[in-house]
Amino acid sequence: MFEIIQAVFTAAGALALLVFAGITLGGSAVVLAVTTPLFVIFSPVLVPATIATTLLATGFTASGSFGAMAVTIFMWLYKRYTGKDPPKIPGLTPSNPAASGGKKDD
Repeated sequence: MFEIIQAVFTAAGALALLVFAGITLGGSAVVLAVTTPLFVIFSPVLVPATIATTLLATGFTASGSFGAMAVTIFMWLYKRYTGKDPPKIPGLTPSNPAASGGKKDD
């Protein structure tokens, strides 16, 4: 009985999401049709602005990724060559070994 109720609620949720997807697609198509003439008129400004924004966003994302990778590598090196774990940050690291799966990395 529980499986039938679960299937009914799952189907209703999926149907609601399908309706929302259709409404979103329809709204996006209408907005695209309305704004296309504006894009054509302002394209000499929009294309360079888009290129600049893309380059800036890519640069910020790359710098953040490189920084996070460098910190990860330094933490791994510290753990590897000192034979001990780095200092724990409260709230970010599990307090018991069972929370991290009970395994210890090399």
